[in-house]
Amino acid sequence: MMRMFQSYLCSPGRMGWIMGKPAKGCVFCKVAKGDRSVPSKVLYKGERFMVILNIYPYNAGHLQVLPVRHVKEIGELDDTELSAMFVLVKRCTLMLKEALQPLGFNIGINQGGDAAGGSIEHLHIHIVPRYRRDFGFMEIIGGTKCLPISLDDMQKKLKPYVKMLDG
Repeated sequence: MMRMFQSYLCSPGRMGWIMGKPAKGCVFCKVAKGDRSVPSKVLYKGERFMVILNIYPYNAGHLQVLPVRHVKEIGELDDTELSAMFVLVKRCTLMLKEALQPLGFNIGINQGGDAAGGSIEHLHIHIVPRYRRDFGFMEIIGGTKCLPISLDDMQKKLKPYVKMLDG
């Protein structure tokens, strides 16, 4: 089927990423160390794990839970760490339910690089909220995802709820 229209969205902030040299080292390790040269939206940072807003989200409120230390695969976590990571995932879903009232979540683990994980070889868990009526013309006909809130505004909206991540 031939499309009559083609969608274009302007995202001028991406040009620096496109034209820049590939970063050396792990982007999530840089975020954990507070490297300001790496764009990030850290919501919570504990001693062992952190929660960040995905800066290229699939949906509004898309979070990532990751170890502070560099961990490539889930098998590198001991049982205590594994349990703590999934408790944090649970708390994130409770926080998002309270703050955003999604209908549900898609939760997925990325380990290793490339394919679905991009070039990031740092274990992380995606938490993607799902909403009723979060699609319309642009998504259905235009094949383009439109987010209803900016990352900065989402970070501000979630900030009062972050205390829920401490338990």
